[in-house]
Amino acid sequence: MARTTGSQPNIVLIISDQHNANVMGCAGNPIVRTPNLDALDGQGARFTNVYCPYPLCAPSRAGFLAASYPSEVGAFDNSGTLSPQTPTFAHALAVAGYETVLCGRMHFIGPDQLHGFGKRIHADCGGTLSPEIRGSGNNRTTGQSKYAVEVAGYGTTGYQAFDDSVTETACNDISSWTGDGQPHCLVVGLILPHNPLICSRPLFDRYMEEIPLPEPVSPAYLDALHPAMRNWRARRGVDELTPEQNRRALAAYYGLVTELDGNVGRIVRAVRASPAAENTIIVYCSDHGDMACEHGMWWKSSHYDGSARVPLIVSLPGHWPCGRNDAVISLIDVGPTLLELAGAPPLPDVSGRSFAGFLGDDAPIPDWPDEVYSEYIGLLGDQPACMVRCGPWKLNYYHEFRSCQLFNMDQDPGEMHDRAQDPDCRKIAADLQDRIHARWSAERMLNDAERQNRARDLIRRSGTGPAPHSVAPFIPPDGCNRFDFSQLPGHGP
Repeated sequence: MARTTGSQPNIVLIISDQHNANVMGCAGNPIVRTPNLDALDGQGARFTNVYCPYPLCAPSRAGFLAASYPSEVGAFDNSGTLSPQTPTFAHALAVAGYETVLCGRMHFIGPDQLHGFGKRIHADCGGTLSPEIRGSGNNRTTGQSKYAVEVAGYGTTGYQAFDDSVTETACNDISSWTGDGQPHCLVVGLILPHNPLICSRPLFDRYMEEIPLPEPVSPAYLDALHPAMRNWRARRGVDELTPEQNRRALAAYYGLVTELDGNVGRIVRAVRASPAAENTIIVYCSDHGDMACEHGMWWKSSHYDGSARVPLIVSLPGHWPCGRNDAVISLIDVGPTLLELAGAPPLPDVSGRSFAGFLGDDAPIPDWPDEVYSEYIGLLGDQPACMVRCGPWKLNYYHEFRSCQLFNMDQDPGEMHDRAQDPDCRKIAADLQDRIHARWSAERMLNDAERQNRARDLIRRSGTGPAPHSVAPFIPPDGCNRFDFSQLPGHGP
């Protein structure tokens, strides 16, 4: 088990939105600048095979908080509501005597805006973008259509202002800690690098100079691609994007990651300057990834690693060894780990489990299964899918076609060579599909989601219901949403 100082540690958990785990200097990316995440990595343990339970914001976050797969807690899409009767790791920390504080984004839907946190000191990001920046219909800069990539460039958005405000609020809260008395858990929710793909001009210009023109996806690759993923690409129009449009979007995405890194640095410095520094665990993770032009794709909503794998760094300098850990872990394991480190009661009957043993001086956890799942009900016409990662093997199962993709992640980390039809892999593919079918059912998930939608619609139409917990909304400052469309190729004066 990991060592701490002997007293209950404080916890600062920073969770971003849509951060590709490869887009960090410490992950080996030679271009992106993430000095603060790199420094945190140098003072902690970085876990390299961590997967979200669902490659979409609200369900993934519900699973993360409840240490359960989203289908187990009834979170199926971005309108899904986590039941107030579902305990989260915040509830368990409160039982252990912690002050539990939420600052910023968590994508809670419904009247319960706390879900176990004692207080919320900063609102979520709803209403932060101007209508001109956000767009509408298929022309939404926040959505999953080619338009969101076509309009990538430099400027400012309310998301950047939101993260700056959340960071300042979090730093002020940390500065009030005395280092003794009640232990603290502060969860800081940032929205970057979620699209719109608009970053500051200096960062955009720098990355445009450094990022090479992406190679187009080859026709041979597309011809051999699983039909579920060909349909995914067609629905979003990614194959209609030009290499130059993809480069502009990559430059903006890298810029947003660097802006995120700056806010992480401010929070880490606030912790290091506080009297509680030597007894404060800092955790950095994201709710899911972004394909960031891998396979010529963008956004989330797939089970390729760019979308489903997330960064995770856990740091408490001087209390456990630093370095890289390649164990296969789920985001739903983070909560149980924090509870063990805090000496808090475990959550009852959850799928997540503690990996605190990986943080100690002892040998790796002997019975760790190296097996995680990620599920998806579909979006924009996609059909249900489920992923299992087991050791080096990863299988993506597509209910629409009752078939799968299979990758050996040790030999093929880019997931370019589907082994599902390889005669040498038939037993592996059959075993992994059996594991999926033993715990996951597309039909059950669809039926549960439909029942939930009918119930939610009836409550909405009734005009009644519990009053939401009030928290002052974030009002973006004047002039923070600025984008000059004339900068786009073909849109100049």
